[in-house]
Amino acid sequence: MEEVNRLVFNFPLFKDYREKERFFKVIGLLVSHQITLEKAAELLDMSPEELAFLLDKLGVEYSLLDEKEARLERKGPINSWGN
Repeated sequence: MEEVNRLVFNFPLFKDYREKERFFKVIGLLVSHQITLEKAAELLDMSPEELAFLLDKLGVEYSLLDEKEARLERKGPINSWGN
């Protein structure tokens, strides 16, 4: 537990220990797929875009989709009739 406290204390993004702790708890819920990115952003008082940018810079993966699936998802639905 001491190592966790040290990690939270030294985390550079927030000044207050409680803010840091809240960030880690919310991110834990996000990466364990308990909440959505939108809900995580709301809990952290950020926009989803800001949170997504921050998570990308931190190297935190939170999507249910892998990179290939995410690219396909961004392209839109696949037409099963081949059109």
